[in-house]
Amino acid sequence: MSLPTTDDVTLRTTSTAEEMWDLVEGGDPATARRSYPSGWLWATGDEAVRSLLDAVLRMDAGDRYGRDDLASRSGLDEEAVERGVDALISLGVLVADEGAYRVNDRSIVRHAAGELSAAVAETDAPDGESGIQYLARHESVRLMVDALLEVDPGRSLDQEAVHRLTGVSRKRVWHHVEKLVALGVLAESGDEYEVVGDGPVLRTVQALDAAVVGAALAPSHP
Repeated sequence: MSLPTTDDVTLRTTSTAEEMWDLVEGGDPATARRSYPSGWLWATGDEAVRSLLDAVLRMDAGDRYGRDDLASRSGLDEEAVERGVDALISLGVLVADEGAYRVNDRSIVRHAAGELSAAVAETDAPDGESGIQYLARHESVRLMVDALLEVDPGRSLDQEAVHRLTGVSRKRVWHHVEKLVALGVLAESGDEYEVVGDGPVLRTVQALDAAVVGAALAPSHP
């Protein structure tokens, strides 16, 4: 996997967002979001990338790590580690170093992911799970959060509107919407839900989204 494009995926930027919305309006919003992922979706949609990024948050930037180390820390198999390593190198989170890897302590993506994980953890919602893994574990939640990044702060949505924006089934929207309320991403407003744009979780998701897009489009990394 590499950025900004793969054979099946094009990173969503200001120049590609219109293509995504054409697919959304064509009636397949979930496929549209997967095909043109935001930086948030790109960094969290693949379990290998998500789990390795989460592991990197707890690694010492001054040490070198082999693939066996990365597999042990992330719980991934060898193939998944390879996929995750390639992605995190492309984002400047990891740096190849003579057959091993170092954590880039100046990586804006690593910093933003750490802020997001901490913001989720501070809500007391996770139970024995890191903040970023808790938020991003289910695709339905990832897609719902992705859609909320584009909604004006303070706007109210009912569950049907969330379904139309995301392609997530009505049952899964109903099942997961309270999780986003508990995380302070949404606030209940009668039968609708108001987007809490200034809440720490959504704000740090926005920061991670921007960091991934910025790193993907950067010609080089520090």
